[in-house]
Amino acid sequence: MRKKTALFLAAAAVCTMLTAGIPTAYGAVGIDLKREGKITFTLDQGALRPGELADETYTGYYEELSNAFSEGTSLNVRIYQVAEVDAGGQYTLLRDYRGKGLDGLETADSQTAAASWSEWALAAEAVSEAETGPEAADEIQIQKGADGVVAGVSEGLLPGMYLACFASVDSPEYTYSFAPYLIPLPNNYYRGGMGEDEWIYGDEEGKPLAVGLKPERKDRYGNLVIDKTLTSWHETLQGASFVFEIKAEKEDQVVYNDVVSLNFDQAGTMSRTIEGIPAGAKVTVTEIYSGGSYEQTGAGMPEGDIIRADGEIHAAFTNQYDGRLNQGGISVVNHFTYEKDTNGNDVLNWEKQ
Repeated sequence: MRKKTALFLAAAAVCTMLTAGIPTAYGAVGIDLKREGKITFTLDQGALRPGELADETYTGYYEELSNAFSEGTSLNVRIYQVAEVDAGGQYTLLRDYRGKGLDGLETADSQTAAASWSEWALAAEAVSEAETGPEAADEIQIQKGADGVVAGVSEGLLPGMYLACFASVDSPEYTYSFAPYLIPLPNNYYRGGMGEDEWIYGDEEGKPLAVGLKPERKDRYGNLVIDKTLTSWHETLQGASFVFEIKAEKEDQVVYNDVVSLNFDQAGTMSRTIEGIPAGAKVTVTEIYSGGSYEQTGAGMPEGDIIRADGEIHAAFTNQYDGRLNQGGISVVNHFTYEKDTNGNDVLNWEKQ
C-alpha cells in the first residue's frame, strides 16, 4: 500500500506537465521526429520547473540523498521507449506494450487523471523489467559531479514516450528506492503555464528537459549482541538470571525499547543477539537485574554505541559470585506488542520470552 501511494504521488507530480495524446501542439510547430533529445535526471531543485518538483515528501530527501552520493556512489537508471509519437503529438504504443495494461495512454492528454499515469508506469515497468522484456533504449548513471550536483543525462533519444526505471541506493542509515514514471520527449510546458508554446527537446542551452527523482526512504537495520560472562559460580544456588534493558534513540525519538534476559546454570559466557534496530540509532544497554548473589564487575560497549547497517555492535557485561547465599532464580520476560485488528483498533498482544 505504501508503494502504491508513493507511486501515485510521484505520477501526480510528474504528469501535471505531460502533453501526451494531444492531437496537435498548442500552436507550436510540429514535432521534429528526426531530432534527438536529451533528458536530465537531477536532485538539483533549482534546475527544475515548478511543475516538475515532486511532493515535499520527496524533495525533503533531496539534500539527504545528495549527501549520500559520496565518491563512487551511483544510481543506475534504465530508460525504455514505450511509445512513438507523430508530428502532432499523438502517441502509439510499441508492440511490446500493447495489451499489457497501458490501454488509454495513446488517447491521454494533460487532463488525464494522475492515477492513470501511475497505473501505466507500473504496467510499463512490469513489461520492461521482465526477464524477457524489451531492450532498454539507454542506461545511465546518476552521480555527484565536481560542482556537488547529483545528476545524470540520457541523450540521443528520438521523440517518443519513455519510461524511467531506477535501481535503489544505500546511505549508511537508509535505503532509497525510486518510483518509475513516464516522460514525454519532447515536452510542452505551455498548458501548465510554465513556459512558451514550444516543444522542449532538452538539447538547447537554457531549455533543459530536466526531471526530478521521486524517492522513498526505508530504514536499514543492524544488530546488537549482549555478551554476558559469569566468572564464578556457587553450585548450591539455583540458576542465576540477568536482565537487560535496551533503548535506542535516533533523531531525538525512541526507535527501540525492550528487555531481554540471560539465564545461567554454570560459569561461562552467553550471548544474546537483538536484531532489527534502525541503523544510526544510539543504543544504551543497562543491566537492571544481576541475580540474587552476583555482582557486576565490568560493563561496556567497546565497539561503539551506534548501530551500523547490516552489522553488529557488542555490549559486554561481567559478573561474579559475591559470597552471599541468596537463592537464585530464573527470570521471565514479558513482551508486549500493539497491533491493529480488522476494525483498526489497537490490540495488545502478550508473549512470554
